Amino acid sequence: MQVLPPLRALQAFRYAARDLSFKAAAEALNISNAAVSSHIRGLEEFLGIKLFVRLTREVKLTPEGSRLSGFIETGFQEIERGIASFAPNSDPTNLKVSTLPSFANRWLMPRISRFQERYPQLKLSIMPGFSLVDFQGDGVDLAIRFGKGNYPGLESRFFMEESLVVVCHESLAGNHKVKPSDLANMPWLIDDSIDMQGSWLEFQKALGISIPDKAIKLSVNEASAQVEAVLAGRGISLIRHTLVADMLEDGLLIQPIDFSMPAEYHYYLVAPEAKFRTEKVRAFVSWISSEIY
Repeated sequence: MQVLPPLRALQAFRYAARDLSFKAAAEALNISNAAVSSHIRGLEEFLGIKLFVRLTREVKLTPEGSRLSGFIETGFQEIERGIASFAPNSDPTNLKVSTLPSFANRWLMPRISRFQERYPQLKLSIMPGFSLVDFQGDGVDLAIRFGKGNYPGLESRFFMEESLVVVCHESLAGNHKVKPSDLANMPWLIDDSIDMQGSWLEFQKALGISIPDKAIKLSVNEASAQVEAVLAGRGISLIRHTLVADMLEDGLLIQPIDFSMPAEYHYYLVAPEAKFRTEKVRAFVSWISSEIY
């Protein structure tokens, strides 16, 4: 690894080169002129080159100093830009929330008007996606994640428990309940994403049934597509309750069998700890918590 000179010496050189003035550098760093001269002399000794031509009342950059100045200025600007991106409340009226598309579409969006009514001063951006977000690069303030809560380097707050239920369109089962033994003969729509694979086996074990592969008419790996297929009457499905709770209440879907089991994953509010201290994130956390408690 390349050994670097002291940061203070680089700072002194940056300001002195920018204004061609050791005095200006001293004022910018709140140190004495002599300290600036000492830092720059040490940097010249470290590099083995002269950076300034020292005249009676002014200093000028040498060709080497002029070349180095460009690198140093660019480097400090990049550091400053990076540090600014960590500022927890750099944009206090704009709130960016990342979450899964299925959760955004089926749970969050139907409720979001209540947040907007409560906090009209905040401009909310919902960013649906599957990738883990970069809280610095893309400006996300808060993520709602479906998992086990272990997100290294981030604060993770349990938000909502998830359960799995069996649902279908009433055209498949009518108004009567079905028995567990009937399930093997019904057309199934399954979510074969990694967070549901174990639950699919646990579901069959809990009911003491075995659903044959021929009964599976459609497999998807995204819950929004699963919901749409169930709504279209394409089959029966084991699905996350949060995604269909409103439709069950409105009678758009039914539960043909009284069954519920805990999901393997649950919902967490995730962000750098500093983000949770900002007023806009605190407002969103307060509101979304009130929606379930």
